[in-house]
Amino acid sequence: MDYRLLIQGLVLAGALLFVPPVAAHSGSTHASTPHWAFLVLILGGGVGMGGSALLGKRVWSDHPKRTLSGVLIGLGVALLGTIAIIQIQIEPVGTTPTLHAWYPPLAVVTAGLLTTGSLLLGVWRWPTRLEYSVLGLALGIWVGYPALMPNSGYRHPVGYLLVVVVPLLVGYILWVDVWPVVRSDAVDQLAGHVGGLVAAMFSVFFLFSAGLFTVNPEQGVNGPTTAFVTTASFANPLVVWPAVEFYVPSIPLAGAMSVGTALLIGTLVGLIGLNASLMTAVWQHSMEFSSSGGILGGLATTGATACCCCGPAVYAVASVFFGVSASPLYWAFIDPASPLGSLFFAAAVILLVWSVTRFATRLSEPAVCRVSAD
Repeated sequence: MDYRLLIQGLVLAGALLFVPPVAAHSGSTHASTPHWAFLVLILGGGVGMGGSALLGKRVWSDHPKRTLSGVLIGLGVALLGTIAIIQIQIEPVGTTPTLHAWYPPLAVVTAGLLTTGSLLLGVWRWPTRLEYSVLGLALGIWVGYPALMPNSGYRHPVGYLLVVVVPLLVGYILWVDVWPVVRSDAVDQLAGHVGGLVAAMFSVFFLFSAGLFTVNPEQGVNGPTTAFVTTASFANPLVVWPAVEFYVPSIPLAGAMSVGTALLIGTLVGLIGLNASLMTAVWQHSMEFSSSGGILGGLATTGATACCCCGPAVYAVASVFFGVSASPLYWAFIDPASPLGSLFFAAAVILLVWSVTRFATRLSEPAVCRVSAD
């Protein structure tokens, strides 16, 4: 694949992130750039993806690399526009959570429905594949964990076990159901490169959407003035994790990463990259196959990476339209008692696992294998 056009488009869009942070986290402009301008960037990226896919069917049928380059540029522009909005999202200063009392019972009910549904569906649909039911059960407990555990379970061993078990279960399912197809002739080098590029894009997106990295660090009396690297502790996801925090004023770039967050982001990035790779392989074989599961799973990740102080991408976009009026959505993600962020994470994992296993099943059909071998 010719990457020059792709790199040029991403660099041009990425330059918008480094506009001087004069009006950070307040109002509706960022260094005289209105928030809606970044929203137009997101919409433009979406139009670019859809337009490239349409041209690929009707005009560029003999130029698959051109189609894929257009889709990837559109995706990159949309993600960079979202990152820009996240960096300057309107923080609901002066507002407080209004639905806090509802969060614990809502978390318990949601966890009960998810665990019960996973067990019933597993017995009916996959009676010989216990790992599917166990994954749904673990995700259900994840959603209800803060409400079910004393003191939100910040240092309880069950929390650490959950954060480790979910990626292991996902990895086992991928190893058994997906990896043999990835290593087969049905998935060529081009599809692998697309999956790798998409995974890299979403890695950057998650780092910024989760508030882990920022090119718009806090300014003022308490803001950092010199470069540093230090250790810290973050109570996310679920429990307290050791973390590394840094600041590079010359960029400027501030960031932090905990062990638990690395596991969470790594799981999502791996699932998205594999979905993109197998989706490309399905498209290369001219198969009519719905990709709605992967797309919905990718969208669900926009609410799955909220941290203790920064609203996720879904809130950042909502704040463009509604301003401070969107504060209930902000607190629904930020409040540790709320199940919303965990529910988005569970939905993203379920949809992405379901999607990638469907792609793998389709690509493992004998007709596809024969065509690939020829």
